[in-house]
Amino acid sequence: MRRPVVGRDRLVDLAVGLVLAFLVLGPLLLGRGFWLFGDMVFVPSQPWKDAWLGLDGQLPRAVPMDALMSVLTAVVPGDLVQKAVLLGAFLAGAVGAGRLVGTYPWYARAAAITLFVWNPWVHERLLMGQWAILAGYLLLPWVAHAALRARRDLRDGTPPLAVALVLSAVCSPSSGLMAVLVALVLAARPTRAHVPVVLGTGLVANLPWLVPTLVAARGSAVTVSGIFEVFAPRAESAAGVWASLLSLGGTWKSAVVPPERTEALLVLLSCGLTVVALLGVRRAGRGSDERRLLVLGAVCLLLAVLPVLPGGTRVLEAVGGAVPGAAVLRDSQRFLAPAVLVLLPGIAAVASGLRARVRPGREALWGVVGLVVVAPVLLLPSLAWGAAGSLPRSSFPEEWGTVARVLEEEGPARTVVLPWRGSYRGYDWNDRRAVLDPAPRFLPGEVVIDDRTFVDGDVVPSEDPRVAAVDRALAAPDPAAALRAAGVRWVLVEHGMAGVGEVPEGTVRHEGEELTLLDLGDLADDPAHDAEAPGTGEASDTGDVVLVVLADVATLLLLSGNAAAILRRRV
Repeated sequence: MRRPVVGRDRLVDLAVGLVLAFLVLGPLLLGRGFWLFGDMVFVPSQPWKDAWLGLDGQLPRAVPMDALMSVLTAVVPGDLVQKAVLLGAFLAGAVGAGRLVGTYPWYARAAAITLFVWNPWVHERLLMGQWAILAGYLLLPWVAHAALRARRDLRDGTPPLAVALVLSAVCSPSSGLMAVLVALVLAARPTRAHVPVVLGTGLVANLPWLVPTLVAARGSAVTVSGIFEVFAPRAESAAGVWASLLSLGGTWKSAVVPPERTEALLVLLSCGLTVVALLGVRRAGRGSDERRLLVLGAVCLLLAVLPVLPGGTRVLEAVGGAVPGAAVLRDSQRFLAPAVLVLLPGIAAVASGLRARVRPGREALWGVVGLVVVAPVLLLPSLAWGAAGSLPRSSFPEEWGTVARVLEEEGPARTVVLPWRGSYRGYDWNDRRAVLDPAPRFLPGEVVIDDRTFVDGDVVPSEDPRVAAVDRALAAPDPAAALRAAGVRWVLVEHGMAGVGEVPEGTVRHEGEELTLLDLGDLADDPAHDAEAPGTGEASDTGDVVLVVLADVATLLLLSGNAAAILRRRV
């Protein structure tokens, strides 16, 4: 049932992806406004900050994705950027999945595309608001296709692999690491060139976040004690944690688990779909590509399940204590993402094999083929229409723009946001949905929030020394004076939430229903101001800035040079 790939196939895959993307994103796409929930934070216009490139000396968060969002929202309204990014990511994932199984007929490719973009992993990451990690996942078929191409011909496959690795690393550090893992497993050969080229390309692709992390880690404490247990995968139903993981679920955050995933029968049926796809891998062939995909799946499953294995968390904490960067392995269930690639040729082979059995008198098998295509949707209906309609659009109140203009007019200064407990907020204007505080991305200047993480009574401490300094200042007898000494000029109070506590005294520069902005006074006129307080000096020393800039330039050259090579081949 395999045949040559033609241009029309790409259009069919794009159409299938467009239908699925609209079924998921429809409520967002049909009007202006934002989806704001979990880590899903887009703002109308994100001001430029050194932190977006890791130039502020702090541990980088969304580097360099925040830099890209700042550039895009400078010319296009943020809500349109959000729509374009999410829709583009889903379409890229659909076309990439179709390309990975490109020699199969359209219905077999549709089965692979549906399984790839419609599964519990996608649902749970979307509801957690982890749009950048989701975008990195949706790029994985392109990484895999380029890696297999590079294994056959290193010169031919390296340019698309380099581009795919850079785009993955832009999405998030974990996305960059997953992409490198996929590239290594699928592209490596026992030659002198393949492994060094793939590793070197992956390293350069990840430099924009890797170098700032190494630079900032010298002055920051990265906590690993207890975090692997807190973020370990969990059972969603009575079927247990293994069944959850084998069916592509198992997130640590129980609040985002789809309602149907709490039923053991549906989880086991989803496991059955996984088993069917794995059996289909044997039908797809026993060549090197299939074997490597199976190895990739096994490695990713091991990474995901490691914290729940006997002694697994102790091993991870020991590694994290020696290598602080190993903290990226927390929330291990997200590293299950590349394992989905294993299932794509398998489910395509199953659909194709069923179609081959259709003959006069057995036309009913077409219905079974259709069932294979839509099975992921039937097993997870709540992903449809913005998680079953639970995600209406929102718009920021005008007060946010007013406060941003006041801060812009006064020039760079540090702002602290109250309430000071955790970084998630439930605003009335956003239907009380928990969302990462948008203040650091909405407001100009340095904005400090309490980024400790609270999970089921456990507290994951902040890695930012500024948070500890503000915490001490707010507990001082005179919070306003202590905050000024810590380099804080502004205090922003977000209304409508518990836990605000005592508000420091200051000049009211804005008072509204949603926000209050207090000016604690010009720090230059305050003799108590401690110039050595965390983050109050230069953003970073010159040597560190040079290292970070050189890293960004190297990655940009890798991207542009290989993109140009691809274009030259097509001319």
